[in-house]
Amino acid sequence: MHVPSAQENAAYNLQRVIKVRGGNPVYAGGELPNKDMPDGAGPRFTLYEDLAGHKPLCSVAQRAPGMSADIALAVIGPGGAELGVLRLPTRGRGWRPPYEMAMPDGTNLVGRRGTISAWVFYVLVSPLLLIFNVAGLLGGYGRPDWYLPTRTAWRTKGGLALGLAPVKFYGMRDKYKVRSSRLDLRVVYAQAVLHDWSS
Repeated sequence: MHVPSAQENAAYNLQRVIKVRGGNPVYAGGELPNKDMPDGAGPRFTLYEDLAGHKPLCSVAQRAPGMSADIALAVIGPGGAELGVLRLPTRGRGWRPPYEMAMPDGTNLVGRRGTISAWVFYVLVSPLLLIFNVAGLLGGYGRPDWYLPTRTAWRTKGGLALGLAPVKFYGMRDKYKVRSSRLDLRVVYAQAVLHDWSS
């Protein structure tokens, strides 16, 4: 995802562009999430097929503002049908709070920041990162550059963490991959916007 240039923004008040491999980009506009939102206020945005904002794919809005600590967001199609429900991770819910996607057919996917394989790799290379950061500090190259694993895999709720995940975010490349034809891509696009915002 990238923030559009002033020229791209001229046609419509866009704040995010989702580049789709092998397809047309998807544009997001409206009230995108803001870390300074007051309690009970959730994001409200629409995803569009076109830069002018004439072909909406879906809209995202909070289901019941201020009802609970969990923020449930409904993904609504252009005809008013609910395509899915997204739940944002809440602060103070452990060190790996879940992102949840619920589909109308009963499919529930849960993603947690930092997969097991990403954490294993991180632990193995962390001594090298420590040496690199200390050398950078001593050499006057600036502050340490230390990031925790961000790879996220959305898997069936309650299922095993084995096999290919239906949706996966690759942190080092900032890319999302969908491996299931049963998922509505509009819901996945909305989840990508929210996941990118909360990173």
